[in-house]
Amino acid sequence: MRPDLIIKNRKLNHIIDVIGIILSIVVIFLALKNVSWVYRLVAVCAIIYCLIDIEQKLEEDHAITKIDRNIIVVIGSFYIGFSIICAFINIDLLLRLAGITGSGYLGFKSYQLVREGILNKKLKLADSLVATFLGVFPAILLIIYAFIAFWIILLALTLLYNLIHLIVRIKIERGSTNRQF
Repeated sequence: MRPDLIIKNRKLNHIIDVIGIILSIVVIFLALKNVSWVYRLVAVCAIIYCLIDIEQKLEEDHAITKIDRNIIVVIGSFYIGFSIICAFINIDLLLRLAGITGSGYLGFKSYQLVREGILNKKLKLADSLVATFLGVFPAILLIIYAFIAFWIILLALTLLYNLIHLIVRIKIERGSTNRQF
């Protein structure tokens, strides 16, 4: 993260750290009491992490305005709230929401890998939304038609992304450029 954003978001980072400590204590307590609650909490935390990471990355690259950021935060808040409600009511729907979020996040991270890693350019909001949608749309179709195949395909694509990320990272660090990825 850039130093100016760290200073700007110091209070937000402190709040996130406090929430992280509280969630860690809750996870330990729930793990001792009931393992199924740990799965639910991990799914909700994964959803929160993906949405926050996308928003922060777009903000770092100045790809969003304040209005765009507010819209993303409101939509993300509703999505997180719905996920928390599903954690108490319907674990199956929570897992589907976590899978859809993971697919969208994978699409966004793939776009980020190509844009920043290979092309060495900053992110754009429209392209980021298209990449996220290209991750979410097939995930929704797979969840509707083949739920088991969805998880297998998501795992395979995640492994492929990690392999490509490693190759691009090695290429950048060993190449003639002096930049970090």
